[in-house]
Amino acid sequence: MVFGKRVKEELPGGQKEGKIAMKRILLLAGEGNIPLLVYKKAQEEGEVLVLSSLSLSPPEGLEPDLWIDGLSLAQVLEIVQQEKITHICLAGKVPKNLVFEENVLHEELERLFFSIPKWQDQALLQAVLTKFQEKVELISPLFFLKEYLTPPGKIAGRDPSPEEWKDISYGVRIARFLADEEIGQTVVVKRGTVLALEGAEGTDETIKRGVSLGKEVVVVKMARSQQSFLIDIPAIGEKTVQCLKNGGIIALEAGKTFLLDRENIEEEARNLGVGIVGIN
Repeated sequence: MVFGKRVKEELPGGQKEGKIAMKRILLLAGEGNIPLLVYKKAQEEGEVLVLSSLSLSPPEGLEPDLWIDGLSLAQVLEIVQQEKITHICLAGKVPKNLVFEENVLHEELERLFFSIPKWQDQALLQAVLTKFQEKVELISPLFFLKEYLTPPGKIAGRDPSPEEWKDISYGVRIARFLADEEIGQTVVVKRGTVLALEGAEGTDETIKRGVSLGKEVVVVKMARSQQSFLIDIPAIGEKTVQCLKNGGIIALEAGKTFLLDRENIEEEARNLGVGIVGIN
C-alpha cells in the first residue's frame, strides 16, 4: 500500500528502503490508545497534527493540538485547508451512539448521513472518507501498526480445550455473519450456546453481558470479509482481557485484528486463566 511519493534511501550493505515523503498529516483521534500508537509512528514520516472532538473521551496518553465541538465534517475540512494538510489518518474509537445523540452531528454531516438509507458503520464512514478523499490522501492506521496485527496460533495464557475449540468454530461463523451484516464483530459462546452478540455497545460491554451469564466463556472477534483498513479495524487491549474475570478464551482473526498492549495482555491472561489465540 503506497501513500504519497516514495523516496529511496541507502541502507548499510547497499540495501534500499522506501520511505514515504509526507509533509503534514492530520490524525483524527478517537478514543482509546490506538491514536497514540499511530502518532508515534507517524512522526517518523512527517509533521503530525492531532485533532479530536469534545464529544469524545480524550485519546489515551495523547494531547490533541486541535479540537472541534461535536462531529463536524466542515470544521475538519476547514482545518485541512488552513493547515495545508496533505494526508489524513483516522484512528481510535468513535462510539456509534454519538450519531443518535442530539447536538452532536453538525448540520452538514447530518445532511450527509440522512442521504444514506441504512446507518451502518461502513456506509457512514465511507461517506465521510469520500468527502475527505476529494481534498487529501487517506492513510490507514495499519500502515503504521502492522506489528500489532494478531498473529496466528497461541498468543497468551492457556490452550483452549477440545470443547472450547468447538465453540470457537461455532463462534467464527456467527461473528463473521455479524460483521458482514454490519451488526457487530464479537460473539460470546458457552457450550454451543450464544450468550451475547455485539451491537452498538462495543466489544467490552458485550463480553461483560456474556460473562454475567456464564463462567469461562469463549469470545470470538472477527473482521468483515471485505474489511476496510482505512477505518474501524477490530482491536482488543488489556481492558478487554480484564472483562473475562472468571477465565475463558479469546479468539481473534489473525491478520485482520489489532492486538494492543501485548505484554500487559499476556500478564492478565496468565493471572485470570484466559487463553488467547489467533485464528485464520
